[in-house]
Amino acid sequence: MRRRASSRGLAGAVPVVVLSLTTGSPATALPAGPDGGAATEEITRAVTAEQLEGHLRAFQEAADAHGGNRAAGTAGYRASVDYVVERLQAAGYDPRVQVFTAPDDEHHEEEYGEEYGEDTAAGPRVTYNVLADTPTGDPGSTVVVGAHLDSVPEGPGLNDNGSGAAGVLAVAEALAGTDTRNRVRFAWWGAEELDLNGAVHYVSDLRSSDPGAFDDIALYLNFDMIGSPNYGRFVYDGDTSGGGWHDDAVEAPAGSDAIEAAFEGYFESAAIAVEEVPLDDGSDHLVFAEAGIPVGGLFTGDVGEKTRREVAQYGGEAGVAYDPCYHAACDDLDNVDRQVLEEMSHAMAAVVLGFASSTIDDGTPLHPPDGWPRRGVLEELGPVLTGLAAGSVVAAVTVAVAVAVRRRARGRR
Repeated sequence: MRRRASSRGLAGAVPVVVLSLTTGSPATALPAGPDGGAATEEITRAVTAEQLEGHLRAFQEAADAHGGNRAAGTAGYRASVDYVVERLQAAGYDPRVQVFTAPDDEHHEEEYGEEYGEDTAAGPRVTYNVLADTPTGDPGSTVVVGAHLDSVPEGPGLNDNGSGAAGVLAVAEALAGTDTRNRVRFAWWGAEELDLNGAVHYVSDLRSSDPGAFDDIALYLNFDMIGSPNYGRFVYDGDTSGGGWHDDAVEAPAGSDAIEAAFEGYFESAAIAVEEVPLDDGSDHLVFAEAGIPVGGLFTGDVGEKTRREVAQYGGEAGVAYDPCYHAACDDLDNVDRQVLEEMSHAMAAVVLGFASSTIDDGTPLHPPDGWPRRGVLEELGPVLTGLAAGSVVAAVTVAVAVAVRRRARGRR
């Protein structure tokens, strides 16, 4: 996670090279629920502690073998990319590696130049995003699920953001081979720690080179730091009831409230305590929000200090940072709380499946047609949506999940 005080605009488009990779054998599909969709209970069960642990260890090994970090433009980052690609191939996906150049400026040179070592000088550096789509689902209703894959130069970045990257990879593996009504695109962003450059490049390039595909993005879910050792459990505030963006530079786009409701509904059904946290400008969701796309996600805290009230809810130690190793060399395997990582990954899996399966009552997927009325509250639109599998913990939530996901009018852009 990149903590900066100011808002960022989208960078200009950079020419893109996309490497198409060969797929491996397909994974076994999840068991079908009563309506033909995969049951929420099955996808959460498919995201295991052992699976998450294996991904974390692979990221640690990538850093250990390459100078102690996985920063953009380094061999450690490339090893992380290779690992994600290999796991996606084994699950039956056809991943794409998007190559781009992360620009450097005076701020980056001052803050990062010496840290990159003699394997990369300060200045522009070539790096990568990894993208993988489900083979089924309406591409006109694309649900993008992302986490940044790079670390800062100071350390291996296991909580920031090996935790989010591992969770997204585990959910992608769990969903592999399952038919979905809506296309799901899993993304691992490069150069997030250099001003969100991976997500900036993806969005700006898509808007300029394929505006139709950009317009097909229904929503974006972000997972950055979901295993903090002195954690809080936070859902991003999509309806601004908790204060919205820290600097008020960007409002949560219409539809973000439905994403918040989906996550909170899952946690309520699982009897797990959570609270809202403002959508700030510290991670990749900002890029999508500035483009008018509904955003949401999960977070377990960074430099902020845990309160006594939060200790009563989650345990841990009051007056201590949620992640005392934030952007430090000690952000290693010992800096990730496995319990909260598993809880957040299960919530991710349930909500991703809910959005992948949701339709409007006439069978139209998430993405409303042009002219769909922009009615303002969840209660008003909820009855027009169909749910997920009967009896699923997300079924009731899904009735309200997609209500506003695309209330932004296409004509605004």
